[in-house]
Amino acid sequence: MTEALARLGATFAALMADYRAAQSQLAALQHEADRTAADAGLVYGSSAWSEHRFAVTGRTVHHVNSLYEKLEDLAQAIAPMRPACFAGLLIKARAHQFSGNPAAIITEIEALALASNQEAA
Repeated sequence: MTEALARLGATFAALMADYRAAQSQLAALQHEADRTAADAGLVYGSSAWSEHRFAVTGRTVHHVNSLYEKLEDLAQAIAPMRPACFAGLLIKARAHQFSGNPAAIITEIEALALASNQEAA
């Protein structure tokens, strides 16, 4: 595996962990905002309800979105790299899965298998 792919893979894994933690925090804040809005008698979907929910969750929403954008950028940077081993292939698979294109890894597997067969011959 190239050093660049390993470095990007480690960064991607760390950001993914941060992203999942931020999503969990956001879900908890959304639940809390909905509960306190209901306790205050705010009508679901009303302007007052929306303002309240954004006041409670806004900063975390921006954080989650920022992490998502960074993950997208990393996935795009990883996409053109060719893995030379299974560890690199795993990094690529995670990036493809995040990008919503998990089937793209099949061509990577085929290329790695072909290279492996050529080396064996």
